[in-house]
Amino acid sequence: MNPRRLAALLLAAALVLVVGAPAQASTLDPRLTQKLYVEPAGSAYNAAKAARRAGHTATAKKLEVISKTAQGKWIGDWAGAKQTRVDVRTYVKAAAKTKRTPLVVVYAVPGRDCGGQSAGGLTAGAYKAWIRSVAAGLKDGAVKGKSRALVALEPDSLMMDCAGSSRSALIAYAAKTLAATGAWVYLDAGHSNWRTPADTATRLKAAGVRYARGFFTNVSNFNATAAEKRYATKVGASLKSRGITAAHRHYVVDTSRNGRATAKGQWCNPPKQGLGVKPRPSTAGGALDAYLWVKRPGESDGACNGGPGAGQWWQAYALDLVKYRAR
Repeated sequence: MNPRRLAALLLAAALVLVVGAPAQASTLDPRLTQKLYVEPAGSAYNAAKAARRAGHTATAKKLEVISKTAQGKWIGDWAGAKQTRVDVRTYVKAAAKTKRTPLVVVYAVPGRDCGGQSAGGLTAGAYKAWIRSVAAGLKDGAVKGKSRALVALEPDSLMMDCAGSSRSALIAYAAKTLAATGAWVYLDAGHSNWRTPADTATRLKAAGVRYARGFFTNVSNFNATAAEKRYATKVGASLKSRGITAAHRHYVVDTSRNGRATAKGQWCNPPKQGLGVKPRPSTAGGALDAYLWVKRPGESDGACNGGPGAGQWWQAYALDLVKYRAR
């Protein structure tokens, strides 16, 4: 064969390999590559708009540090099954339109918060039907037949002492039902200053982590990200020893308020805390999927340390979170 002809063929083959390489990268699930959805709604969004209307530009800019950052969309027992489906559908469709990933936080388990600051929840009989409505909303907003949402399933549900076998069964039902839509579901693993990794893994297995993508840590808490990652790695190892495969050992970390990590075990509105790193998918590979703002910054943990009731907007606290944020 003519040497020039051979050289041309070899060059063409090399180009095919080079051009073909990105196609493999494009097969990654979009949830590992695209940005998270910023919903133009919520307490911080409304407060920032009100500040601008009142001419308080400096305050508005501070609040927009929160309102223009992706956060969890909390879905709970404050809406009936029919409205819940509408709310979920509207939210995930809006995210799909912008080609961003939605984060749904499901919060209606019976006996929620063991009667604490965030007490409430549905009855056991109503919970399964309500979960099916959440799943229906996810399906309504599916992309090419598959939900691309992240779902934080029931913060405060598994690590508290009132959590028993009946609750674990409900969480397992919810995990299986929601994951069937294609959503990535994460279960409650508390945080690094609570249960041992072995205890946490036992609870996660009983609550059906085998149906889920994995688990979340540090939701509504203030621990350093590095500590949470070490803890999550140990939880993952404990899950592995209990027969849970790698496909169900992924995790996400809530960084919404751990910018300073000086709470020293306080969990209810500790002072002088700051926003943590902004939400984003992890590009490192492995078990860590993302850093998220699951807890909505500026919403109170409860009537403690001068704060209003759980979930209510507390602007002074929100401004402190911005002031002391991670830079």
